[in-house]
Amino acid sequence: MDFYVLKWGDKYGPEYVNCLYGSLLKHYKKPFTLTCYTDNYTTLREEVQVKNIKSLRKYNTDRVFTYEKLILMEKHEKGVWLDLDILIHGEIDFIDDSDFKMIWNHWNDYYSRSLRWYGKGVSCHVNSSFVKFDNPEWLIKFTHDNWEKIEYTYKSLDKYLFYQHHRHERLKYWDKGIITNYNREGFKLRGKVSIFNTSHKFNNKGIIEESYELHEADKETLDLWKRYDR
Repeated sequence: MDFYVLKWGDKYGPEYVNCLYGSLLKHYKKPFTLTCYTDNYTTLREEVQVKNIKSLRKYNTDRVFTYEKLILMEKHEKGVWLDLDILIHGEIDFIDDSDFKMIWNHWNDYYSRSLRWYGKGVSCHVNSSFVKFDNPEWLIKFTHDNWEKIEYTYKSLDKYLFYQHHRHERLKYWDKGIITNYNREGFKLRGKVSIFNTSHKFNNKGIIEESYELHEADKETLDLWKRYDR
């Protein structure tokens, strides 16, 4: 299996990449690679393959946040992309039997958290922090054919997938309980993978909730995460 991550700027340090690799060593028992597309590869562990993130920036825009994942699929056809701010703490062999799956926000009520605000800029019920892909030609083609409209309409990859493709039933999702949200589910590690993403809070107005980055988590979670860097 080939895993991919994106790292640019200074929001997340190299420990996020290194610990992620360590968690894969423990929880994925088959041979694998981890490739990091980045603008700074210093102090990354030597097992991690590195590539220049500029090679994923086909479009000269900063409007659609993390659209680079779409170009990544075009380059590599199949694999798993991972956000850095996740913690893998259980076996993830479930990925082997999937073709294209992403995260559905099971921890949020669909009506109050998404349908109520549908189209108003803050609603989004899908998450691309942990996605298995296998040559989704339909998505790549649609993106290229409609990029000008996409860039004008959506400010993030997740919103593009939610508003454009979920309503046409083109997306599939991991089963409930496999991937959970640390900040939305009692600040506990549940399931097999926990996400910590806080970007929605800072990129959208009117969201007031307690949330932590992975390096700000409780001591037990933090100790587990740091052990993966050994």
